[in-house]
Amino acid sequence: MSIIDEVAQAVEQIREEEAEALVRRALNEGVDPAELLNKGVLLGMKGLGKKFSEGEYFLAELIMGSTIGKQCIDLITPYLPSADRRKSGVVVIGAVKSDIHSIGKDLVAMQLRISGYEVHDMGIDVPTMKFIEKAREVKADIIGQSAFLVSTIPYTAELVKYLNDTGLRKNFKVIIGGTGTSDQYARSIGADGWAKDCFDAVGLCDRLVRRE
Repeated sequence: MSIIDEVAQAVEQIREEEAEALVRRALNEGVDPAELLNKGVLLGMKGLGKKFSEGEYFLAELIMGSTIGKQCIDLITPYLPSADRRKSGVVVIGAVKSDIHSIGKDLVAMQLRISGYEVHDMGIDVPTMKFIEKAREVKADIIGQSAFLVSTIPYTAELVKYLNDTGLRKNFKVIIGGTGTSDQYARSIGADGWAKDCFDAVGLCDRLVRRE
């Protein structure tokens, strides 16, 4: 097994100290940093996501694994050529007005950053116009909204309506997530997609950015 394979395995199996030690050793031995990132850390993160989706890992493991992945990427990033550091896209994300649930949104933001996105996390209880103002300010590609309460879910539709009314809809892709939302609901309000978890959110953003 190569050291890159060992890194992928350590990340997937949530072995923090081993994963970081292996990354440091690989860099010291002159392993290609882009390969170490893509075939090591990110492959391990995909394995982690698969175990979470299949119910083998739970939220605690997901949070720990995502943290390990970020730490490993932080070690690798200074060694990457500038071309490999290009951001995948710009995302503004937050929990909608009156919603104070943050764990799911925080995981999505972390996973997007790990995957190369520039993420502007607005936090919780974000008024609709604040999303739009921030998206215009940072020239976002995507606006992501999290809503967990029945009473707050309608604010996701409000964002799409405001964008349509102001003629800005063509400038931003809109995605939603959170308990109580669904792909069907996203379609019904005119959003560009729905993500069931943080790994699904990355794949969705990748597809939307490529489509542009």
